[in-house]
Amino acid sequence: MSELLRNIDARTRLAGTNKLEILLFSLGLDARTGRRETFGINVFKVREVMHTPPITAAPEMSASVKGLVSLRGALVPVVDLSDYIGVAQDTPHEIMIVTEYNHHTQGFLVDSVDTILRLDWAQMRVPPEMLTSGLGGLVTAITELEDGRLVMLLDVERILAETVKPNDSMLFDNIPHLQREDLAVLYADDSSVARGQIQRTLDAMGVRSISTVTGRAAWDELRRIADHAERTGRSVREFVQVILTDVEMPEMDGYLLTRNIKADPRFTGIPVLMHSSLSSMSNQQLGHSVGVDEYIPKFEPHRLSETLARLLLGKAVTPHVGDTAHAVEPAAVGHDLMPVVTGSSALLDSVDARTRLAGSNRMEILLFSLGTHEVFGINVFKVREVSQTPEITKTPNMPHGVEGLISLRGSVIPVLSLAAVMKLEAAPSGLGASMMVTEYSKRTLGFLVHDVDRIIRVDWEKVRAPDSVTSSTHGYITAITELADGRLVSILDVEQIMANTFGDAVIGQIDPMSDGDALNIFFVDDSGVARRKIAEVLDKLAVRHKHAQNGMEAWTRLSGMAAHAQQTGISVRDELDLILVDAEMPEMDGYVLTRNIKSDKRFDGIPVVMHSSLSSEANHAMGKSVGVDAYVAKFDADALSQTLRSQLLKHARNRGESIHGN
Repeated sequence: MSELLRNIDARTRLAGTNKLEILLFSLGLDARTGRRETFGINVFKVREVMHTPPITAAPEMSASVKGLVSLRGALVPVVDLSDYIGVAQDTPHEIMIVTEYNHHTQGFLVDSVDTILRLDWAQMRVPPEMLTSGLGGLVTAITELEDGRLVMLLDVERILAETVKPNDSMLFDNIPHLQREDLAVLYADDSSVARGQIQRTLDAMGVRSISTVTGRAAWDELRRIADHAERTGRSVREFVQVILTDVEMPEMDGYLLTRNIKADPRFTGIPVLMHSSLSSMSNQQLGHSVGVDEYIPKFEPHRLSETLARLLLGKAVTPHVGDTAHAVEPAAVGHDLMPVVTGSSALLDSVDARTRLAGSNRMEILLFSLGTHEVFGINVFKVREVSQTPEITKTPNMPHGVEGLISLRGSVIPVLSLAAVMKLEAAPSGLGASMMVTEYSKRTLGFLVHDVDRIIRVDWEKVRAPDSVTSSTHGYITAITELADGRLVSILDVEQIMANTFGDAVIGQIDPMSDGDALNIFFVDDSGVARRKIAEVLDKLAVRHKHAQNGMEAWTRLSGMAAHAQQTGISVRDELDLILVDAEMPEMDGYVLTRNIKSDKRFDGIPVVMHSSLSSEANHAMGKSVGVDAYVAKFDADALSQTLRSQLLKHARNRGESIHGN
């Protein structure tokens, strides 16, 4: 093992090349799953690998902290990773990885170490957002070995925060409060603990923040802001005043992110602050070589707040003279999932061609069973493929019902057991024989089911909202239809399942429309989750709104509004400024609803925006063919708010009114 980590400090030469080296290790055979998963830790954090020395148990420690060891005169806490993560083990671990992190040293007990793997950060993929949003997962990045195994990079900051539990209650006291809501910091860090600490600091300072998980996500967000600034004739510095970046991040590290920022003239004058646990002099020098304006170690909130205050309130930072860095486009991650079906090739052949049904008020649903007497269905539009249940990598800290992750043609996706998520006590044990790969709102995930039956075609008018019937899984059902033999088919509300399992999407800051209280929006969506998030966006825009729960209800209420307007001698346009419709809805879909609205002269001039998880070009084209004025993919709060704002302003101009967007 001495050769394994020889000259480890020399490996700092990798920093800035968007490469890293990770030490692979195992926690042994999990007695519950019968699998031996592979984990990784950045070599930068490893000081040595050794046989486990005698451990002295100490009172009042976390269950997974086995005690202390004396290591060259220093007392080092020892964490049993198997115990912490929940891997059932019968024998003690004989190997200890000694790590140094944020000036703290600790030992991690593992079953075995394998090798050191060198790879690009672009090969390190972020766990699916739905697993990291609000959950603070233990895995910050995932890569795939040549033999198909998934390697999970652990969030050391989170492990230490939950085991060693340093007392940080005093860290955020006496941070100077700037009271400057006009100032904003964009920050990027792949650790949920680090993001929480940064956010607490910024909240204490009283400045706005924009949070991203990776360097690539930060770069994409910065370019989006820059494009918006160009369109509106403003400077990027009006939207972001400081950029704060970690060093180690999947897909794009902090050095490459900084190089991209400094090479783009649109970000001239915006300081970049690097904030990292890699605090050696060589790392700091490398940071400055790519253009970093300040480099501070994690995690010292007072030093962080003082540095941020100086950069936010001080003079503009002049770019380094002679910088020759060039922007590097982030590598594309993942591939579109094609409808290649294993074992069910005829079942989903040419699934994209089924978009011809859109606008016909007809749908096709894939029928499946969860091993109970009930029949379930899912819209074929959402299904990308059906396969036998694959080998699943069990990952720690997963929410209930999430069995783990799989790698599917370059994409890492979570896999859910639908019976477990829906808490069907009558469902048989086991994972089920089949997996449906679904794509929804640009997210891909696998649903484990007992078996898959067939595809049926039905009229939306025969698909009823669930309010009028009883279902043991009512909360997860968006609609119900009846088969020829009298059996009911419960159609899944995928949005509700995702929200209950992974948490609601967080909606960021949206500037209100100053005359919003004079504007009225009517929206319709059959998903309770979608209605709640749409209402949140409209509330942030400060516009008035009403809603319906399906297409038929919407058309009935809209017709009533028009009839009332005629009776009172006013125009519907005086009471309604915009209509927002979903595409898939029971009893009447959004395409037929739009066609009805656009063919009724009483609604002339009122824009219709379609808001749907069906975001293919074919669906966009069908929306346009029935007259929608704009088409927005679910659920992008920024895109939705910008589209609504634009359509409302356009509607106001057509009416000859003066409505302000901000």
